[in-house]
Amino acid sequence: LSALGPGAVKIGQTLSQRPDILPPDVCEALKDLQTSNTPFPDVEAFSVMAEEFGAIGPLAPGVLWAGCDPTAPPLFAKMTSTCIASASLGQVYRGTTHQGREIAVKVQRPDALRRCLLDASVIIVALFAIQGRYWSGDLLAIFDEVAAGVVQELDFRNEAANAAAFGSSLSFLGYVRVPETLPELTTRRAMVMEWVYGRHLSDLGPEEAMRMTYMAVEAVTAGLVLTGLVHADPHEGNVMLADDGSLVFLDFGLMSRVTDAVQEAFASGIQCVLSKDYDGLVGAFQATGFIGEPIEWRARESDPWRRDHPNGDSSAVMAAELRERMETCPGGGSRFGALSVVLSDMGFSWQMYTPPYVILLIRTFLTLEGIAAQVDPEFNIYEVALPWAVERALSPSTASGAKALRSSLLTDDSQFQWERIETILEQEAAVQAAQAQKDAAEAAAAWPGGAVMSERARLMSELAAANSKSVDRVAASAGAAAQAAQAATPFDSLRTVLGSPRGAQLRRIALDLDSTELMLKLVSREARPVRRLAVDKLTEALSASLTTAGSRLRGLAPRLGAAGSIGGVARRRRVELAAGVGTAPATARSAVSEASEAAGAGGAVATPWPKSELSQQLKARLDARAQSACSLLLRSHVERQFLAGWRGAAAVGALTFVVARVLFAALARTLLRHSGRTLIRILPAPALAAFTAGGALLA
Repeated sequence: LSALGPGAVKIGQTLSQRPDILPPDVCEALKDLQTSNTPFPDVEAFSVMAEEFGAIGPLAPGVLWAGCDPTAPPLFAKMTSTCIASASLGQVYRGTTHQGREIAVKVQRPDALRRCLLDASVIIVALFAIQGRYWSGDLLAIFDEVAAGVVQELDFRNEAANAAAFGSSLSFLGYVRVPETLPELTTRRAMVMEWVYGRHLSDLGPEEAMRMTYMAVEAVTAGLVLTGLVHADPHEGNVMLADDGSLVFLDFGLMSRVTDAVQEAFASGIQCVLSKDYDGLVGAFQATGFIGEPIEWRARESDPWRRDHPNGDSSAVMAAELRERMETCPGGGSRFGALSVVLSDMGFSWQMYTPPYVILLIRTFLTLEGIAAQVDPEFNIYEVALPWAVERALSPSTASGAKALRSSLLTDDSQFQWERIETILEQEAAVQAAQAQKDAAEAAAAWPGGAVMSERARLMSELAAANSKSVDRVAASAGAAAQAAQAATPFDSLRTVLGSPRGAQLRRIALDLDSTELMLKLVSREARPVRRLAVDKLTEALSASLTTAGSRLRGLAPRLGAAGSIGGVARRRRVELAAGVGTAPATARSAVSEASEAAGAGGAVATPWPKSELSQQLKARLDARAQSACSLLLRSHVERQFLAGWRGAAAVGALTFVVARVLFAALARTLLRHSGRTLIRILPAPALAAFTAGGALLA
């Protein structure tokens, strides 16, 4: 592959991250193409550097190039005489400036442009042969999109600009780092950037690998649905965990830019996949250009395309088939690669298109997903992307998106959309039922009868299963939970939108809401599913808090018993301090205490994600604005209740009754869920009495 040129190398780099497509040993061999590709001669690299940087003397002491003046001052204080990494289009040397700054010098292969054009010529001939015969859509337009990105990648000045833009676009995350480039030493074929100390995935421990994976997926998906600037080549060689804990992206030659309309469509699609709303997913495919309007279908490949379907509405029939295939394809609800297989299989009977912009995005997420599968076979890329999808849905940039947001929350007369809540609850129930069915099917080692699974999907399942055997699933699950606790949540997204300028549409909707009618409806039969959901969620939260408190108390019990009493501990501590023993710094004691508590709770201790000062300042401003917005909205709706007279008073009474009802119901359920022995063991007498009284009062 290396001998075939840059195009073949990039294909190999992508496949190296897909152990669900190729055997693991093949993937491992292909990873050499990421940073250990066959290098070109160093003497040629030195000539390119000298020409691009305008050097007269040596590049560094002892590093000469053909025709240099050995008596002239060197360009750098130090530089390696051989490359330390080599990829598809260039290779890298390590050096030091005369000011003492450590740097990486990237130089392009001398024949990179010629070889890329040669690859392009061969590909164009092949596409002409395939076009219209084996593939729907304009293949040459797709090739133009990819080729344009590669041509831009051949100019390192574009890469430097992309790096700065990418780092700026994700600065709100606080943990993404982009190496700083030196503008005075950045040209078309050579560039100098700061040296970053860090390690790649293969050199990380399990906790570090999980942390890097979560941060990388969160960062890239944020680019897809929030910023519109996506790293198009995030293989292992281009992603590092820095020594300070930050996530470092490298190589910004190939980038994807996503329009606002496509961002909103992808955000909708992510939510639809997680909620198993396949009718909505078909609509998202139409919005992204995967499916045309009207939808076309055929019974056999030799038949012409038809706009009508014998089984009814084409959209509904397609959604039903999509549901069947997604629920039987391995990873259908968690892996982007599974969705790609499903759509490819359905392309024989449904007219589908491949928009030019989407090719680089597909490569991005297939690569990213391959990295995630190495640390956690159950990794769900859609769940990590959900908070950004929610944030995009709540802050639309297009007129159609704003209209869809309002109609999903309010009716034409500003009444709350109770039907929408019912739909969401039905979808959640369907998700749970489907998960139970899937678990049962896996336990029986059989797929649901009547379901359609292609040979390619079956092969993916077998390879993924073989690869996952090398991963400790229990440890992976614990590590994933520890990292997910630090990742963004949909509630974080809601708070961010409320406090940002992009949240004007959401704030207007919240202001227009008929709050009087909403509170009155809370006690109606129509709102019963909402009340039940509130009780369920509150019960889960209370039970989790009790379990955590009990675990911590049990962890402290041996120490308390050994000391005889709390007073004994205090007396012993005073004696130790008087003798000058055990005077560790407060910060160290705090860290040990926190670690002990976490260990006593039985949870995995995860290293906190780094947060830059800029991101913390931005978050503080957004939180303050969100709090101010909520205060203004609350004040406005309280004033409306006073102006509404007796209806307002009834609405406030209804809200008070519902809150009390939900609270006591959750307390009673928690009391019943935990046995009396458990409560007696973990709760002090006053708290136990309060729980008992609450249950008795509810009864």
